[in-house]
Amino acid sequence: MSYTYISINNPIHPYRLEDMDVFFSDRGCLKIIQKTLDEEGKIRNFPGIIKDERWERKHRLGQCYDVRFEAQFYSLENEEYLMLWLIQPSGWYWMDDDGFGFSDDSSIMLYSVINKTGDFTKKFELFSIDQTRYCHEFDRYLQK
Repeated sequence: MSYTYISINNPIHPYRLEDMDVFFSDRGCLKIIQKTLDEEGKIRNFPGIIKDERWERKHRLGQCYDVRFEAQFYSLENEEYLMLWLIQPSGWYWMDDDGFGFSDDSSIMLYSVINKTGDFTKKFELFSIDQTRYCHEFDRYLQK
């Protein structure tokens, strides 16, 4: 799948100084991104997170309510949008060109659904840990 992307300037992020990426599946998603994330990547009207032992025991970055690494948005039916939110990248993310800094972190992604006015309709839930997907409800939208 190909994405269009924008970068959000996130200079105050404690882990990295570069801009973080926001991917969206079509131009219609851009207006939702602007309503959902502010200029620094903070999630507006944060809906909360459904706690889940499967990802909580692997998550080491502490609480965060901003997009620190990556977000992806997909158009669904009825003018709704799926938001995939990477809250912890895999350990490869931390590695430099010489291999220094690699950690054994798991990649953890959560998801939520946003309506046409930019409001979340559900709390964030577990989408995937590393290569294991736990949510298959939106597969048909992800494979376009």
